[in-house]
Amino acid sequence: MLNDFFETWKNVNHTITLSNDWKRLVFYSEGPWITKHLSPLIKELVDNRNIKVTFLTSSQNDNFYIENNKNMKKIYIGDKSARTYLFRKLSVDIMVMSTPSLQSMQLKRERNSKYFYVHHSPMSTHMIYEENAFDNFDGIFCVGPYQIKETLEREEKYSLKKKRLFESGYSNFDELLTNKKMVKNDEILIASSWGKNSIVNTCLNELISKLISLNYKVTFRPHNMSFKNDKKKLNNAINNFKEKNNFKLDLNPDSIESINNSKLLITDWSGIAFEYYVINNKPILFVDTPPKINNKNYTKLSEKPLEITMREEIGEILNINEIKKLDKSSLQEKIILASKKVNESEKFISKNFYNLGRSVNVICDQIEELIN
Repeated sequence: MLNDFFETWKNVNHTITLSNDWKRLVFYSEGPWITKHLSPLIKELVDNRNIKVTFLTSSQNDNFYIENNKNMKKIYIGDKSARTYLFRKLSVDIMVMSTPSLQSMQLKRERNSKYFYVHHSPMSTHMIYEENAFDNFDGIFCVGPYQIKETLEREEKYSLKKKRLFESGYSNFDELLTNKKMVKNDEILIASSWGKNSIVNTCLNELISKLISLNYKVTFRPHNMSFKNDKKKLNNAINNFKEKNNFKLDLNPDSIESINNSKLLITDWSGIAFEYYVINNKPILFVDTPPKINNKNYTKLSEKPLEITMREEIGEILNINEIKKLDKSSLQEKIILASKKVNESEKFISKNFYNLGRSVNVICDQIEELIN
């Protein structure tokens, strides 16, 4: 702990003294689960466009491959007082990050710097996030038109400063499509969000137990934040099933293997539903846990969150009370109904998401425009 304190403060002081060419473009990540969304952008800028990038991370285990190492400085800054101090003091041209609530939490703006947000989820902006989560950014790389509509309506309604809103897309769709494989497998993927209304805290033991009793192979992929916020119930479930032959725990920051290897996704309000729908012609079941609401005023905007409107458009609802009664026949009926909705995926995707399969290049073009 003490060594970490001194290391982060040493790194922070070094960062402040960097020459200006290393302060033109800076990326910040909380850790690998965020870096998976930022690293494709960094690699494109550093390796293919010969642009210098300073990469700040709060995790010591935040590694990805870069060919052109001389064009990137990776600096570990931790997640405590040294990081807080650095954000207040570090003057940069462009800071790109995927951590919301800038200025309202520990991370404060430096007055001469510009801050741009990259979405790490295709979710809407006004229900699962804090109310002012994006108000203090100078610009946002938007996944689809719904995020632009939501942001513009909020700016107008509350007389907020205008941000630059880019028609960008979602870099993780690009990565998932590149690594897509058609695998014939019998696994069911359970991917949970985190928080009190998640599968972890409402029906996880019951759901896994039922599926295993029906002789399905189950892969469980918890949200990274569950290990911090839902620790007791999460560990209880893992301990209950870890010795079962039909159970597998997926802790990989990258979701592609579990997505490829499964024939069905069961989730709650997790953004993985969008990823699964976009890259797979496979069905989705949504457990009807209460929605994750971090902004109680979200209904004051006329735009309905996409994660609400899309549920019955791209999948089928599984009532929590139905889980105990499930048998192979009733589950198969749900899967058949959900499979029919996969046929409409192209229409849904073209309507809601920008630049599918080429968002990394588009976002990097937009970043180049900003730094030039």
